Amino acid sequence: MQVLKMKAAVELYVNSIVIVMIVCSCVFFIASSMRNAQARNFHSTTLAKIEASAGSERVMEESRMEAEEKGYTLQISPLCLYEDKKYYYVELMYEYSVPFLGTTRKSKIEGYAR
Repeated sequence: MQVLKMKAAVELYVNSIVIVMIVCSCVFFIASSMRNAQARNFHSTTLAKIEASAGSERVMEESRMEAEEKGYTLQISPLCLYEDKKYYYVELMYEYSVPFLGTTRKSKIEGYAR
């Protein structure tokens, strides 16, 4: 009888540790996914600002400064595809990390503004 109680206690302890590890993994995964979503949202907003301002240098510089504040690197390059229209290549680089696994990698989002 005593052996069964000890076995149940050990199983409960091991199961508890496994559940805590799974929950922590899920929390870190969700946090990383949110970081990606924030970067995509910032990139989309930047594209919209550039298009709405018709390529204003002031808007592009403000966007670069805002990106720096958020820990991103924003590069905006003018493209001359047509003489009468200006296009801009907008590249946002950010770090994607999963602290639980100890991994960090650089990610990039690319887009074009008219």
